[in-house]
Amino acid sequence: MRKNFGVKPWVYPQPVLMIGTYDENGKPNLMNAAWGGQYDADQVMLCLSSHKTTDNIKVTGAFTVSFATASTVVPCDYVGIVSAKSKNG
Repeated sequence: MRKNFGVKPWVYPQPVLMIGTYDENGKPNLMNAAWGGQYDADQVMLCLSSHKTTDNIKVTGAFTVSFATASTVVPCDYVGIVSAKSKNG
């Protein structure tokens, strides 16, 4: 079925992106993000606010991007509900 969303700055359906990072002590962190995608042939664009993940990227300059899938929906949902920043200060 076709649905007209009007003029919007996004593509539908949006993927759920899993952003993986490590902190300065090597502790892993994972978040799910819906606002992002491919920017160019060799670049991704992520719209992230203040998260443990963004803190880690600022410190280490490194991250990975993976797609959530139907077979990983439960752990990806957990990552989207539980915040490392609120749990760890």
